[in-house]
Amino acid sequence: MEVLVLLLICFSAGEALNVRALVGDDVTLSVDTKTSSDIGENVMEWSRTDLTPDIVHQHENRRTIYEHQNPAYRGRTMLSAEDLARGIISLKMPRVRLADEGNYTCLFKSTENMYSVHLLV
Repeated sequence: MEVLVLLLICFSAGEALNVRALVGDDVTLSVDTKTSSDIGENVMEWSRTDLTPDIVHQHENRRTIYEHQNPAYRGRTMLSAEDLARGIISLKMPRVRLADEGNYTCLFKSTENMYSVHLLV
């Protein structure tokens, strides 16, 4: 049985939200940038400071940048193009692993806004 955990995060840095998921769940962490315009051309990144390298997913000009991505997330993350068109940054992670537990930060570089979530697996 697949379970999809969808979370819309509307908090700025310092107001981390806890999200719970079971090993094997599909998780989507979403950030509402408070704009209704298409943000697909913008630079945004999800990271975990406890990892080296710390980049979980990086996006620029409608494409994923793999150069600095942590190998544990390579091929395991994606952003929803449909949500980006609505001003929402949705990080999809299928089949969550125990090692995915941690603090995630989303940086929307055009506004320098940061959002935080703690994933408990």
